[in-house]
Amino acid sequence: MKLWVTPNGDRWLCDECQEQYEKEIEEEGWRVAFEKWEPMLRCSECGHGDVDVFD
Repeated sequence: MKLWVTPNGDRWLCDECQEQYEKEIEEEGWRVAFEKWEPMLRCSECGHGDVDVFD
């Protein structure tokens, strides 16, 4: 999961949603603040996490 710094505020995006926003990322100059693999983080767009937690 990457934390993107955008003109409208910071957003966590998973790799799948990042592909959907490639045009905005390039046009608006989004930058990655950092990347983190944390089971509790959720994507701002789809709500899913990068890491699947099995019970």
